[in-house]
Amino acid sequence: MKFAAIFKYRMRDCLISGGVVMLVMVALTVLSYFGIVTFGGYEESADGVTESYATMNFTMPYVIFMFVLGIVSIREDMRLGIQNGAGRTTSFMANLACMVLTALLLNLSCIVFYKLWALLDTDLVIIDLYSMAFLREMTPGTLGEMLLCALTGTAASLAFTGCGVMLSLVYWRLNKAGKWIFSLALGAAFVLFINAATSFDWLAGAVTAFFVWVVKAPLNMNVTFLALAAAFYAIARAVTLKNPITAAAA
Repeated sequence: MKFAAIFKYRMRDCLISGGVVMLVMVALTVLSYFGIVTFGGYEESADGVTESYATMNFTMPYVIFMFVLGIVSIREDMRLGIQNGAGRTTSFMANLACMVLTALLLNLSCIVFYKLWALLDTDLVIIDLYSMAFLREMTPGTLGEMLLCALTGTAASLAFTGCGVMLSLVYWRLNKAGKWIFSLALGAAFVLFINAATSFDWLAGAVTAFFVWVVKAPLNMNVTFLALAAAFYAIARAVTLKNPITAAAA
């Protein structure tokens, strides 16, 4: 089983599961339109008149889906690939290619939803990460803005996918005691960082300046997400170099 075979196997599953997620999002959007479910809202004032809008977010469900997909798919692909004659690198790269293509297809599908929903002229607004950060009206109006929404969503999805792949492979490599230690260390590191940021003005200033830079321009945000994705995948790749390929029950 070489690259193409692994890619086809994984991509078929990605298309099926991604299609299910898309259908769920469409169903939730329709339910939101009829007021059966709600996901939040905002108010906008114009000429002294305040209007209330219900919102529907597509980016974060896709990001969460890609994070989970990264966790559950990489081990299976590594096992199947190696058991059928493909190397670790081939198996890893085939999985990576599928994750990139799936993230891109999911986020490009939002353009279709934006176009169709704009024709209905409802009080339900479909938003995403890019529109919340950079568009005052919350909804992309031009094709260029919609493409930027898709690119930002793809970059965010890849960052979280890489995190999922990395965590899955790291936990796969560790024994039971190591998993406990690693989990506790992650939580402790997060708590210590928050405490340090609130205790030291220079650190709080650096963190604030960084986030201000990230949301200053779409390019900054996309570069940050892609840099995180590259870092996570680099760690994951390093883990696979000597990672024991264990049975599915491990």
